[in-house]
Amino acid sequence: MSFLHSTHMDLLERLTLHLKQDIALQAEDFKSGAGVLNQVGKRFIRMDERYVVPASMQEIVLFDIPKKGAGSRVNVRTTYAGTFEAVLLCTGADFVELRVNRAEEEEELVILIPFSRIVGIERARS
Repeated sequence: MSFLHSTHMDLLERLTLHLKQDIALQAEDFKSGAGVLNQVGKRFIRMDERYVVPASMQEIVLFDIPKKGAGSRVNVRTTYAGTFEAVLLCTGADFVELRVNRAEEEEELVILIPFSRIVGIERARS
């Protein structure tokens, strides 16, 4: 059995589940603070009064996500942050959903990363 728990949901569908909740965005030379996800369209999302293309983001942080079931510990290699360890929660049609623990953050973060920013994922060695 594969360690990749997958869904047919795409990034925009996943974001729709998080409407009216806080998110933060990160792209090359761009970081937003936390803001409310107001709208998810066919190609764009609206966060506060900004419109952005989710696929252009390096990662999207979802706040106020309950700590859900266990996932697989993996090493993720991205085009923007090198390799880091995470818990793989889900793979969608065009994104991965991860739980990461970063030293600069107070708590674990749930992040969405478009496949265009992923180089590879492998099971972490114990």
